[in-house]
Amino acid sequence: TGVPASMSHRIITDLLKKDMGFRGMVFTDALAMKGAIVGENNCVAALMAGADVLLSPSSVKGDIAAVLAAVKSGKISENSINERCRKMLEYKYALGLSTGHKAVSSASLKGKLNSPEADAVNRKLVSAMITCVSNDNDLLPVRDIDRKSIAVVNIGEGKGNTFTRYCGKYADVDAYGTTGAFTATQIASIEKHDIVIAAVYNDKSTSVNALKQLKGCSGLVTVFFMNPYKMSKFAPLDSKAVLLVGENGELAQEYGAQAVFGGIRVNGSLPVNVKGIAPLGACVGLVKTRLGYTSPTAIGFDSSLDKRVDSLVNVGLRTGAFPGCQVLVAKDGNVVIDRSYGYVDAAKTRRVNDSTMYDIASVSKVAGTLPGLMLAYDEGLYKLDDPVSKYVEGLKSGDKSDITIRQMLLHESGLTASLSIPGIVMDTATYKGRLIAYRQRGANTIKISRGVYGNNTARMRKDITSASESKDFPMKIGQGVYVGAATRDTLMQRIFDSKLRQSQNYLYSDLNFALLMTMEEKLTGERHDEFVEKRVYGPIGATRTCYVPLAKNHKASEIAPTEKDNFLRRQTVHGYVHDELAAFSGGVQGNAGLFSTANDLGKLCQMWLNDGNYGGRQIMSPSTVKMFTTTKSKKSRRWLGFDGPDTENEAKTPTAPDASASTYGHIGFTGTCFWVDPDNGLIYVFLCNRVNPSRDNSAFTRLNIRPAIMSAVYDAMK
Repeated sequence: TGVPASMSHRIITDLLKKDMGFRGMVFTDALAMKGAIVGENNCVAALMAGADVLLSPSSVKGDIAAVLAAVKSGKISENSINERCRKMLEYKYALGLSTGHKAVSSASLKGKLNSPEADAVNRKLVSAMITCVSNDNDLLPVRDIDRKSIAVVNIGEGKGNTFTRYCGKYADVDAYGTTGAFTATQIASIEKHDIVIAAVYNDKSTSVNALKQLKGCSGLVTVFFMNPYKMSKFAPLDSKAVLLVGENGELAQEYGAQAVFGGIRVNGSLPVNVKGIAPLGACVGLVKTRLGYTSPTAIGFDSSLDKRVDSLVNVGLRTGAFPGCQVLVAKDGNVVIDRSYGYVDAAKTRRVNDSTMYDIASVSKVAGTLPGLMLAYDEGLYKLDDPVSKYVEGLKSGDKSDITIRQMLLHESGLTASLSIPGIVMDTATYKGRLIAYRQRGANTIKISRGVYGNNTARMRKDITSASESKDFPMKIGQGVYVGAATRDTLMQRIFDSKLRQSQNYLYSDLNFALLMTMEEKLTGERHDEFVEKRVYGPIGATRTCYVPLAKNHKASEIAPTEKDNFLRRQTVHGYVHDELAAFSGGVQGNAGLFSTANDLGKLCQMWLNDGNYGGRQIMSPSTVKMFTTTKSKKSRRWLGFDGPDTENEAKTPTAPDASASTYGHIGFTGTCFWVDPDNGLIYVFLCNRVNPSRDNSAFTRLNIRPAIMSAVYDAMK
């Protein structure tokens, strides 16, 4: 009807009180505002509409007189005034205010006002009010992030804010910021990007002019963090897409970034007419295409979940189970826990953050090798019951020629668990006696792990390793340790020649996945690391997931170190893969070698939950995803490549006991894991480097932190 809500009988009495059954106190908006002015006295109108408390009247003395006159004339009954006074007194008595003034403790006030439940409401409100008023050529949500360079340009704030950080959770972005004007050099740099996301935080003339400086950018997206009325100052706009967030603050910036990249569904409508920008009611719907970020309470978890996770992790930090970690929990496409704890090493040199990369050890089997195999299967390059020898030359003769791909994926090939890498790479001419002993004696003084000692005179073979880089040894696997094709060939030949066990019952083996990666490379004609980075990690925005990270321009300061290797490499392994088979293969191997973050692994897991789709791209077919994640062994808890819960022996299950039988994932030796529970739409990722400084870490085994946190998640769901 055009009547302000504070003076509307239809809203306050008919809708709020009668239809919705509200019995509490009804406060008006500030009555001195221009929008609250009506033909009659607005305090009288608000009381007649059903309001109980009149806020900020324009003239207190005159408004009281107007109310008294309305009561005297019978327009407002004296009884209705008494009812309002009685309601106010009831609330004061209920709050203990009848015994005198009680000062509120400011120390606890922030926590009371910002409860998890209040935060959940705020998140819903901020998400719901975001409005897309234009979107030329469906530029939003941003797609194909692996094929486009993206700039985030903050106008009115610096570049290191919440908006930039959350944009960085989705893609590699170059950040810029100004509270004045951009330099010519900055503009030239910004204009080189395929997509420029301009975030505007105020309507100052400097901000208006700064946005105009970006008119030459080809893919300009403008995000306004302000009252919609203020947007008109920026008209006309040269933007390809325009988003209105409506206010500025950490939550607003967080959800603004999610709206740009498809972390939330956007369907708000412009509440006012903005001259030169868009009319009242303008609304362009945007779909959700990627993981979003919210709070546990907003998704329906118990509000104590984050505190329970904090408590469990802090026990691990105090007991030395690990120096630091990342924990991620997502449900129904939304991340509810995304936390970093502690330090990257036991020496506490740097704190862990959400960009810290971890050596994920055997999780590489399912996060690295398996996606490559799934893609190759998608393209019809092999069948599960084909013999691996059909594609791997070294298996064509001998006792392994009939082993199938399915058997290797299920670890039912009969292959032994692993190779003894020291026995292969150490030169027998450099030592006498035993290379490895199980008690300290003679030359066996180098402690490898508890009860295992290496010969202190043993040195690496010079025919397959080198202390310096050369044409034959181009791959660095540690300070002063280089390997080459001959090294990997030697290791693979040992696998080809290894003895099979008599039984083909389940036995977890690194060798299965070393052979499967070799097969994948033969089928695709590409290096495994390049294949999966191009076809999987790039398209989903897993920009911090790769093999040999130091060779991919990641700095050592971005990576958590692993163990102090006293025997082979004789140094703290930092930026190079911990696993010895993967390391001496050059850092890329089917059983290990991948580095990642919890956030990146969450994207990979969500892609599988989305039947192979992420960010609007179909990475692999739904049928392939379904087959690999639902085909279970008849002999063990294994899926095709994936590990799963032990439903018959709770004491041996690597997951929480409450995990559904359909859960799939893997654990890694360095203290890592991820699990996907499709029945509950749940993703859980835990990354740490529990082997720093040593694998002799009884605290980690005793604490059993990985399933403990997972159990807390299921408890919070109940």
